[in-house]
Amino acid sequence: MSNRLKEVTFLTVKDLKNQDIILPSKYTQVFENHANSLEINIEDENVLFKELYEDNVNIDKIVRQTNDNLSILYQSTDDARTAILNKDDKSLQNIYGELAKMKSKINLLQKELFSDSLTKAFNRKWFMDYYLINKSFPEDGALAFIDLNKFKYINDTFGHLVGDQVLKYLVDFLKKEFKDKEIKVLRYAGDEFIVLFNQDTINQFDIKTLMTNAQKKLARQKLKTSKFKNIQFSFSFGLVPFKKDEQLEKIVLKADELMYKNKKALISR
Repeated sequence: MSNRLKEVTFLTVKDLKNQDIILPSKYTQVFENHANSLEINIEDENVLFKELYEDNVNIDKIVRQTNDNLSILYQSTDDARTAILNKDDKSLQNIYGELAKMKSKINLLQKELFSDSLTKAFNRKWFMDYYLINKSFPEDGALAFIDLNKFKYINDTFGHLVGDQVLKYLVDFLKKEFKDKEIKVLRYAGDEFIVLFNQDTINQFDIKTLMTNAQKKLARQKLKTSKFKNIQFSFSFGLVPFKKDEQLEKIVLKADELMYKNKKALISR
């Protein structure tokens, strides 16, 4: 639920960001509209606070485990220094084993922190806090902004469980389609996703053709579930190159505009 509340907040801010004045009543109305479209009951505040609390508890757990690992690292560093001075090979081997275990734990914690819980794509936290530097791109590359077509219809017709399967299927499809390319897939919000291409991939491939081919291929495929067969869906996209130090907002706005042009072109066919 907490992730879906974040989606509602993001969609609300996205709708209102171009308005000069935002009254509380207007924000509430837009927030409620998005909450209703995602079938989130915001009247039961106790449930919402409980689930937000659980989300914070999970983050606190990751922070505590990270701090514990740091304490082990500091202690292992001191032990290793002592073992080297004493030429104690057995102790060094034990320390190496402990550090290998800690590295594995840290990798799992990082994956949990930076992965979308539903689709296993990178999440916004990874994008904003890890990949970007002060909301600017750290390297040259390109961004494909993806939006699923008629996703509300899928949820309304087949239910949110099938909608969740569609989101997971999309991420799996993109990863498989670009498995030999240097790309990163992240869930930006709701049914909006971003594919990041680095400069090496851009130099080797026509990435617009890659995206167009992936778009056509997905539209021809049929998703089967335990209750429904032959569910077809597609996506629209906007592709924009970016330079190192360019601001995220500028690139996303341009990609969003191109995505809507692509969506209109698909509808008119």
